[in-house]
Amino acid sequence: MITRTLRQSFRRQEGQALVLAALMVLVMSIAVLTTVNIGHTVHERIRLQNTADSAAYSMAAMEARAFNFYAYANRTQVSHYVSAMLWQSLLSLIYFAEAFLADTYGFMKTLNPCAGDADGFFWKIACPLLKLIPVVGQVLKVIDTAMDAWKIVVRTFHQLLVTTNPDKLIGKLVIPTHWVLNSVLFFASQAMMMSASTHVFQTTDTVIADNDKNINSLISQGLTGVISQCLFDQTHFAEAGGRPLGTPANPFKAIDPKETALASKEARAKRSMGGISNATRYACDSKGGLGVGGVDLLSCQQKFITSRRIGDLLPLPPWLGIIGDWLSNDINIPGVFSFGKLGQTRMLTHIADYRDKLVKTSKTRNYIRDWNDGIAPTLGMMAQGDNLGSDDLYWLKFGPANFPGVTNPLACKTDEENVGRCWGDPRKGLEDTSRKKLPYQWMSKTSIWALNDQEGSYRDGGVHWRVHPQRLPTGDSAWRNRRRPQGSEGEVGVTKNEICTIPFGLCPFGKGKMDVYTANVHPAEDGNHPWKGIVPFMHFEPGQFQSVCGRTVTNDAAPRYKFDFNQPSTWVALNKSPDEITNRDLKDKEAGTNAPALLNANGKIRFNFTADTDALELENNRKKFLSFSEGLNVITRGQSYYHRPGNWTEQPNFFNPYWRPRLASVYQGRHNLPLAGSLNDALPGPLKNIAPKIITH
Repeated sequence: MITRTLRQSFRRQEGQALVLAALMVLVMSIAVLTTVNIGHTVHERIRLQNTADSAAYSMAAMEARAFNFYAYANRTQVSHYVSAMLWQSLLSLIYFAEAFLADTYGFMKTLNPCAGDADGFFWKIACPLLKLIPVVGQVLKVIDTAMDAWKIVVRTFHQLLVTTNPDKLIGKLVIPTHWVLNSVLFFASQAMMMSASTHVFQTTDTVIADNDKNINSLISQGLTGVISQCLFDQTHFAEAGGRPLGTPANPFKAIDPKETALASKEARAKRSMGGISNATRYACDSKGGLGVGGVDLLSCQQKFITSRRIGDLLPLPPWLGIIGDWLSNDINIPGVFSFGKLGQTRMLTHIADYRDKLVKTSKTRNYIRDWNDGIAPTLGMMAQGDNLGSDDLYWLKFGPANFPGVTNPLACKTDEENVGRCWGDPRKGLEDTSRKKLPYQWMSKTSIWALNDQEGSYRDGGVHWRVHPQRLPTGDSAWRNRRRPQGSEGEVGVTKNEICTIPFGLCPFGKGKMDVYTANVHPAEDGNHPWKGIVPFMHFEPGQFQSVCGRTVTNDAAPRYKFDFNQPSTWVALNKSPDEITNRDLKDKEAGTNAPALLNANGKIRFNFTADTDALELENNRKKFLSFSEGLNVITRGQSYYHRPGNWTEQPNFFNPYWRPRLASVYQGRHNLPLAGSLNDALPGPLKNIAPKIITH
């Protein structure tokens, strides 16, 4: 019975499904655990990549913010330079008015030698006799009355300038204040540069911590931080404003004024600032102010700095606009009358012996309007801001320049070397198409030359072509190169010149001469016009280096397809170890953990069905980067790039605030990494195509 029961029990099949079910539960459990583990790993990989992207983008945004700050600071510096030119224009115009008033009185004195105090033995006897003639005497009396009234005007204006001394107030205080303000702006730019450099070097640790508190990849952050900081440093034009990893530039010391060579980096930087400042020399760009009788009195004219013609300066009502247009053009009736007025203020470039050429009459040239500034033909009229010049030229001519054998003192000959001795046109050689003569070679009237401390002017205060009065300043206000006026009208700044009107060899014998009275305008070194030059500023020059960090710098321009016009990249490489991926201690409460899915501390399950031991390893510790970094590894690149909306062709610069951050292709930026680009380029054709397939981010 018992045997039969056992035999039947062996034949029954109940219970086999339980074994299969147990095996299937094991397989399904392993599948679920594996799925959970893979899902968690994928999630952590995405989080790690997003963290790296956020860090790279944040660094690029920080750099773009610094570059835009540079742009605003540089544009403000330009506005200060333009404002300084505006003040110097005003100053030049004031002393032009003094010279012009003196010249008009001198012109009347020349035509009427009997007016005022007669000069010379002949006129002292002849004038009283002429006044006794009935008609002639009455005419001379009327002229004397008018000239006495005009003389009071001239003397009053001259005394007002002596009392207020705007030359010292504006030249030594107001204009240098603009230079100091630019120094403060550059110091602020330096502070922004160092702050951005520090954050770039730290690869924005705060951003990484905010995204994932379980990352601790200091080695990779340090490596990419050094590269990013080097690229940020390389963006800065050291010769203009220093760089983060170099010696800081002194905010109160100008860029070397003597750097003018074509290949000089300092000169290139100064030309960019000087050229933009000269190009924006409008004192204002809109009208509006106190109106009296339909005349706008307080609004400044756009041509004030670059023209200063009579029609632009007079506040004429709209219905007299035709007169303003007429006065703004040269008045020229050939052989009868000619009058014109010009004025301009601009930044200039240092040349050798600048001070001597402004002071010595035999070398004097007006470099404000000179087509060749003495440096090189290719640099003619280039502005580096080493000096600041302004002129107010005018000419007054009556009659032809000369008659046969006779010189007309009321219209100097075009080849006259010193039109200060008579009236005429200071534009010498104006009709010389060969350009052998410089049209503005001689500065006959008022001009201001604010010179830097390398030019050797008196007290480093520049040169001022102005009226020299009879009572010259003394003591601390004393001038160098003073010339007292001659004749009896020196108190109003008018000097007497003897002009040989009828040559024929008679002048040496005291015959054929005529007394001519003109404004006593000469160069004066009064120490009132210091100008240090261009303040250091942050500058960007696209493609200035062909090399990258860790390689020898060359002078060749960097190709855009390799170096992105020198626009800096920000690199971030992050690693998350297996323990960090697991998030065992849940430092980040928002992060999940796969610790339960690992089953045990080792993250392994062993199967001992046979002599050979097999293990199922659930912990992600086998994926390595370059055979030394376990866990997950990501790399990303950000970039600070320049783009003016609607204009992709404009090259990047630090004068327009159009810098923006973005994430960029890692593969396309391979040349920013030391050796990476060159190694990839050296691979054979088939192998070279592998990199873009592997590096997809």
